[in-house]
Amino acid sequence: MPKPPKKADFIQVLTVNSEIEAEMDRLAATYPSLVSAKFSVGTSLQGRPIFALRISTTPAAHDPAKPVAWFDALHHAREPMSGEALLRFADFLCTGYGTDADATRIVATRNNLFIPCANPDGYEYNRQTNPDGGGLWRKNRRSNGGGSFGVDLNRNYAWEWGPQWPGSSGNPDSDTYRGTAPFSEPETAALRDLLAQQTPNMSMSCHTYSDLLVYSWGYDTIVTPENGAFRFYGGDLTADNGWAYGTVWQVLYIANGGSIDWHYGQHG
Repeated sequence: MPKPPKKADFIQVLTVNSEIEAEMDRLAATYPSLVSAKFSVGTSLQGRPIFALRISTTPAAHDPAKPVAWFDALHHAREPMSGEALLRFADFLCTGYGTDADATRIVATRNNLFIPCANPDGYEYNRQTNPDGGGLWRKNRRSNGGGSFGVDLNRNYAWEWGPQWPGSSGNPDSDTYRGTAPFSEPETAALRDLLAQQTPNMSMSCHTYSDLLVYSWGYDTIVTPENGAFRFYGGDLTADNGWAYGTVWQVLYIANGGSIDWHYGQHG
């Protein structure tokens, strides 16, 4: 078990990811009728809050009459532009509400959940080791023993988790180490619990590995019954930027235990 934070450590916990949190606070203060105050959906292994905000015409509370649209970022700590892109999209929805037809429709008809940093410990570790940017730590900061640290949060979800699939590693030193059990990490467990409470009708997880749009399945070289619809959406969403799109294994590699398969397999 991790030691409880000392007083000095607790001050650091409260100020970690300050720029992300400041932008969430700015959105809430600037657009109080559209943006909730940031709220914690759980805490990281080292005790940092995992913050979310809601953008809708009823932001103060979840509206069960509206579908949930889920947006998360920074499962992988070395992909800071994923969180930046997510916050820029949140800003677009707010500034466009009332003038842009798409932004207005999205805000008015949905509970839009934004979780811009799913891995605050890994993100802070990169800030500490590379304060001017360029930190390449990917995983969380789980001590695995023997000087090894970190679980890949995007291999720690329960859908087809485990060594029977080739898309993750049982080696704690690997960047794709899946952990000792599905949802062994408090970060993924917190997102699992929020998903169960406010199950989305659609979800997007932002990464910056490459210019791609991917969808399930990831764990094996098979397609979902909705593959035709996914291909339609993929073509539409990449029409202007020219990104490749397809299943995870078609455009990247086999990856099991990922959030994408849990969202689709568990929640549809």
